[in-house]
Amino acid sequence: MGILTGILFSFFIKNRGRRFKGTVIGFVGGLMLSIVCFDLLPESFEAGSIYVALIGITFGLILAVLLDGKLDHVNISTFDNKKNRFMKAGIFMAIAIGIHNIPSGIALGSLLSTSPIKGIHLAIALILHGIPEGLAIGLFFRESNLSTFSLIIISIITSIPMGLGALLGGIISKISLVVISISLAFASGMILYIICSETLPNARETWKGRLSTIGIVIGVIAGILITSFLV
Repeated sequence: MGILTGILFSFFIKNRGRRFKGTVIGFVGGLMLSIVCFDLLPESFEAGSIYVALIGITFGLILAVLLDGKLDHVNISTFDNKKNRFMKAGIFMAIAIGIHNIPSGIALGSLLSTSPIKGIHLAIALILHGIPEGLAIGLFFRESNLSTFSLIIISIITSIPMGLGALLGGIISKISLVVISISLAFASGMILYIICSETLPNARETWKGRLSTIGIVIGVIAGILITSFLV
């Protein structure tokens, strides 16, 4: 629900001008950067340690570089260079969010099996958490002219790992904190790569004025507020 809601929000951005679009892309980049730095990585540090998290980030970065090279090698001929970059960003973001959804699902399943009321509260928090993630995915894929039906399918596929994680969490009620730490850091590494290599540069390319930079800063602030609200 959260990811699909974010994707639906992205529909209002598609046909706007370059100034508005560049500002929003910057906002999404700042928002995701903030969520990684103030939500995913602190959770990873808490579940394991800084050193365990660094291992996860490193492996996430390595996979991101390998995927980046593979996607460049494939070179989808039906897209121009800019649309190809947005398609690549969307693929990266969808994979990283799918991986991040596994430990979130495990936490949800474990909590629902022990305290249904707290589990419902966590489910609501995860829905809200999924909205900016869905906005990022929707924005990138909409800019690469993917169909609405394809976006709905992507939102379902991206959310399946959370359902599987919840099922696993409900069965075993607990899992190694090291595994959770590494998976969160792994997803963070992939998201950081795509933010730095595609999202922020795309924001500046789309609109070279100050608004794209202001959008990034506002996105970081929004991410801090969202993270604070969900804690």
